[in-house]
Amino acid sequence: MTEISEAAPIRTPRAAIGVWVKTARPFSLTATVSPLLVGTAVAAYQGAFHPWLFLAAFLAGLFLQVGANFFNEYFDWRYGLDTKQSLGASTVIFQGTMSAQQVLLGGFAAFGVAVALGIALLATVGPAIIFFGLAGLAIAYFYSAKPFKLATRGLGDVMVFLAMGFLMTWGAYYVQIPHWSWAAFAASVPVGFLVVAILNMNNIRDYQDDLAVNKKTVVVRFGQAFGKRYHAALIVGAYVALTAFALVHLLPLFSLLAWLSFPTAYTHLRAILLTTDRKAYMRGMKQISALHFQFGLTLAVGIALAALTHARF
Repeated sequence: MTEISEAAPIRTPRAAIGVWVKTARPFSLTATVSPLLVGTAVAAYQGAFHPWLFLAAFLAGLFLQVGANFFNEYFDWRYGLDTKQSLGASTVIFQGTMSAQQVLLGGFAAFGVAVALGIALLATVGPAIIFFGLAGLAIAYFYSAKPFKLATRGLGDVMVFLAMGFLMTWGAYYVQIPHWSWAAFAASVPVGFLVVAILNMNNIRDYQDDLAVNKKTVVVRFGQAFGKRYHAALIVGAYVALTAFALVHLLPLFSLLAWLSFPTAYTHLRAILLTTDRKAYMRGMKQISALHFQFGLTLAVGIALAALTHARF
């Protein structure tokens, strides 16, 4: 059993806050921002926007991801999947700047805030919102934790698509208009493809580390060459899906504004497909995260423009 590490003393409040923020992985939170903006924009396009509901859903989604990040840090350490040298770990436990108990507590605290916001939404939106909350909490926790350890079993891609593509996009829509929407579903697909691409880029970067601990990601199962082709398919698939949904009028044509992000996609794919350098893969993480945010933001702006101009196609 892995011994619980003790945190080194943190001498100033500013330093303490900095360590907690680092472990929350704020750079990753755009993965939540994009689907929440897109889902809310679809609701506005269909005639509803309630600012305080958007704010509550937005904060709940952010704290849900923060909790998932803390749990991922803790359980990857707990199960021996990360080391001090791991590229993907923030290494706060290994360095002793936070104890394992503090990281675990951070996850539960973030979940607590998300649950409190969910209860506030429940009182306004209705009991069906429980489905979104419970599904999100379960995926976020068991993504890393036993007994399911979804990421280790190679189910991370599916779970990330469901949680940060479908559920977050539709959930942001649902708090505004509480019923099923094919438009919200259509908007969630390309956003979901790109968030899976973030995870896949992480798995390409961490291939050697994951292989050593038998973490069965898609890349470990099928190899890095396949992982790169899969990566390209996810990114190209996002633009193909967006275009198809716009052409059949599930999304307004203004949605095609998201194509403004394509130069970033092209630059990123050229760099990743033509290299085997792990440092390039580290840069690729920043690039794909930026692409996901650019795509989501321009898609949300396009749909919002359609709402403002009353364009129905």
